[in-house]
Amino acid sequence: MIKGLFGNTTLPYALRAGLEEASQTQKAIAARVAGALQSSSSTDFAGDLAAAQGKKRIEEADLQRDMSELADTQLRFEADAKLLQQAYTRLRTAMRDSRG
Repeated sequence: MIKGLFGNTTLPYALRAGLEEASQTQKAIAARVAGALQSSSSTDFAGDLAAAQGKKRIEEADLQRDMSELADTQLRFEADAKLLQQAYTRLRTAMRDSRG
């Protein structure tokens, strides 16, 4: 019976897996964004300007894509968390109602 409530075929299990996946995705994207920001801060402005003319547009597009993916992942994480909270609330309610 417990496995039927918490096993790997249940909605809470799938939602928890979604939270874990979103968390890992969030960490990977944040690391890419941090790396891009760290590599863009240099003191050799003239040299960087000359070298970066061709790479700037590509890096800006990558950064915009990463920030968009970060926002999308955050929305999915929040939705999964809210659905998981609702599933646990329904489970608690069912358990409470079955006792009395």
